[in-house]
Amino acid sequence: MQLTLVTIPISHFCEKARWALDLAHLSYVEHGSLPLVHWTKTRPLGGRSAPLLVTPEGVLTDSTDILRWVDRRHAIYPIDAAERSEALALEDHFDRVLGPHARRIGYAYVLPHERVALQIVGQRTASWQVRLARPIFPILAAILMRALKITPAGVERSLTVVREVFAEVDRRLSDGRVYLVGDRFSAADLTFAALSGPLLVPPEHPIQWPPEAAWPTDLRTLRAELVATRAGQHVLRMYREHRVAPIPGRSG
Repeated sequence: MQLTLVTIPISHFCEKARWALDLAHLSYVEHGSLPLVHWTKTRPLGGRSAPLLVTPEGVLTDSTDILRWVDRRHAIYPIDAAERSEALALEDHFDRVLGPHARRIGYAYVLPHERVALQIVGQRTASWQVRLARPIFPILAAILMRALKITPAGVERSLTVVREVFAEVDRRLSDGRVYLVGDRFSAADLTFAALSGPLLVPPEHPIQWPPEAAWPTDLRTLRAELVATRAGQHVLRMYREHRVAPIPGRSG
């Protein structure tokens, strides 16, 4: 049975799962959908959100569960018990704190720019979905903004939280360590980098953004701020050194 990964391709939680599968060189078919439309694929499989991974042992509906499943086939958590516990704690912290706030900022900055938004979120999805989305994009954008509580005050709160998380990672890296936990790349690094992806836009990310000149000004400004930190440089280095390129032909 071939693995099937259901995604919202631009989603940073989906990128977290996709990166783990690629790192382990596991063969899978990715079924990507636009936000909201993804329910048509997840609900019949017993889930609601993406990523969702269909495996011979059952369906996994959470990115952390997917990483733990991958870990049994290719180690992405430290073997040392104390380091493994630390990596799991960091992963959980990034999932709960960084993930939702980075998502809110990313959508807040991109949704007002319809052409750029469709160019980004439409990648690795069926072309009919993009055709369907174009005439109703303002409605879809309004639903997303309401669901993600995208308001000026909400975005400001999210910016504060993201800066705090980056400051925490800066302090952790201030002793010169190469990785967040132990002496090798782990789920902690993968999670931090993947969840920061929409704000840092690493060149190695599977979703290709338009030229930087076309980016929303707020995103360009925030990226420059974050790239100037140790944490931001760590994200870019993790992508550069550890983001295994997906094997062509695995999207569907």
